[in-house]
Amino acid sequence: MQAPACAWTSQRRVAPRSCCAARHDGAPVGRADGHGRQKDAAMSRRLQAGLEVVSHMAALVGEGAVWCTRSSRLLWVDAWANAVLRYDPVTGAMESWVLPQRTGCVAPASDGGILVGLQSGYWRLDPGSGAVDAVLTLDHADYNRCNDSVVDPFGRFWCGTMNVAGLNGPRTGELFGWDGHGQPVRRLEGLGLSNGLACSPDGRILYFSDSHPAVNRVWQYDLDGATGALSNRRLFFDTALLPGRPDGATVDADGCYWIAAVDGWAVLRITPDGRVDRRIELPVAKPSKVAIGGARLDTLFITSISATLDPSQRAAQPLAGHLFAVHVGPIGVAQAEVRLQG
Repeated sequence: MQAPACAWTSQRRVAPRSCCAARHDGAPVGRADGHGRQKDAAMSRRLQAGLEVVSHMAALVGEGAVWCTRSSRLLWVDAWANAVLRYDPVTGAMESWVLPQRTGCVAPASDGGILVGLQSGYWRLDPGSGAVDAVLTLDHADYNRCNDSVVDPFGRFWCGTMNVAGLNGPRTGELFGWDGHGQPVRRLEGLGLSNGLACSPDGRILYFSDSHPAVNRVWQYDLDGATGALSNRRLFFDTALLPGRPDGATVDADGCYWIAAVDGWAVLRITPDGRVDRRIELPVAKPSKVAIGGARLDTLFITSISATLDPSQRAAQPLAGHLFAVHVGPIGVAQAEVRLQG
């Protein structure tokens, strides 16, 4: 079937790199939009120096950011719009495709396609033709959906699911590992909000978090690269004493764990020994996923959420739902592709 275009695509020619430059006194200055009008001053004041807004419109639930080395573009999703998006930081173009179900996560595939986690299972999107085809149906309850994912260095696709009712539903989420053929293997179950999936650079450690308010923790597992087996679960980081909950994450070349603190207005970097050594303040309460990309793997991309805000919160957060970028230095790790084996 063919994936239709949506509002993201119809407006992708609007210059998206609306950045906030720093004045010599350190205060931010808004850049004029396409009609010559200055961006809202309050909006600009909320942006710290170096933080850019790179989307031209707000997502409902921006999620799933991952850098595709093959295409030199950022893949991400607007989950509640059922949309897969692809951003080119060189040209500023934003492409999008609408899929038949709620999208949760994406990953670059070894055949040049994009693997997409939907409610029913995994689908493949051909970004050239726009064709989408079902790959497999997950053996899980129909009230669960895909939410977060990572590809380990061995080409294995890890996907965490959650109850479609979110925080109001029971903890029915699961974690699946898939080698690119056959059926995925269920590795964890009884989860609230599966999140925070990332791998250490050597592929020996898998990170996983549960964003349910009753949990709010990040764990490490030893990962067997040959079999995908997980063992030796241990607590890596407890977010109970910090604002926000653990959402989407990535790991840099130094082995540090970057995580979006949803409801915490920030992105945190956590060292391998569990210390927060960097905090990036944001103008939005709900950052949702981070990825390091760019030609030199030196840019941190951050998705965010707007859909769950009430009118007063939206007024206070005019940039909610946008995609952000900030230079962090060449510390990224090239993202592995899902090893599709037919």
